[in-house]
Amino acid sequence: MAKTQLKLLLFLIVLGITLGCVATAFYIYEKVLKPEMVIQAEMAGLKKGNMPKIDPGAKRFDVAALQIKDGKINQGREMLYKMLQQFPDSETCPEAKRIIGEINLDELFSLDHKVGKKDYIVQPGDSLALIAQKQGTNMDMIVRLNGLMSTTLQPGDHLTLIPLDFSIVVDISSKTVSLRRKIGEKEYFFKEYQALDICLPSAMKVPAEMEIKGKSAIAEGKSVLSTDPRYIDADKWLPGSRTGVVLRTLPPVVNPAAPAPITAIAAPKSDLAEPAPAQESGVFLEHSDLEELFTLVRNGSKLYFVR
Repeated sequence: MAKTQLKLLLFLIVLGITLGCVATAFYIYEKVLKPEMVIQAEMAGLKKGNMPKIDPGAKRFDVAALQIKDGKINQGREMLYKMLQQFPDSETCPEAKRIIGEINLDELFSLDHKVGKKDYIVQPGDSLALIAQKQGTNMDMIVRLNGLMSTTLQPGDHLTLIPLDFSIVVDISSKTVSLRRKIGEKEYFFKEYQALDICLPSAMKVPAEMEIKGKSAIAEGKSVLSTDPRYIDADKWLPGSRTGVVLRTLPPVVNPAAPAPITAIAAPKSDLAEPAPAQESGVFLEHSDLEELFTLVRNGSKLYFVR
């Protein structure tokens, strides 16, 4: 009888130890191994692209857009600027840049927004060209900002002027043309344009730095002045200070079967800009985008090419 009880006690001890080991193993599996396996499976799914990607900038974009919709323009724009800095790979970045650009343009051309603008009283002997040269702006900006219907000025006239401290950054990889503005010591993103195509001279190395030289308007293959009736609809050219570098519209498509035209549109001749090479090179933009850039930059504006 005593032996039977001893065997039963030993059995119960062994059973308890076995059940304890099983319980311990189950606990380790549930609390340690299983979560790790789940994490590994999720990581594998992300690598294969089976799981949706999380865009951390999207939520911040939505909040900023709501601020702007509610009339809190400056707060919303500042949030978009921060979002661009913190999440430059967010899918919302192109739309954020578009919104920032539209807000910046509205403020720039609004006479109610005084930041960066100054009042100028026309002096005897002044002309639009002379004022533009002395005040670091251009004639197109003076005309547009002040709603001038004529280039004739009278002494004592009041003009609102904006010094055009803009620079252009052309990114070859993304085919974007970014406009940056400097106020005081601070330079910031102003607006971005999408290039239709970029074709640079073969000898040009990127990165490169130069200036805008010899702004021109082209109508019927010739340069026209701002006083010419064709000036408004003319193609605008923004040549760089290096040969063959120019921001322009796309050249006309030539039909090989059609006879060659008597006169072909050539690059504008200027004492400040070297003639473009025979091949069609340039940074090609939409006509409306180029018109806008033409108003915002001046001779001497910095032009950068990056990759």
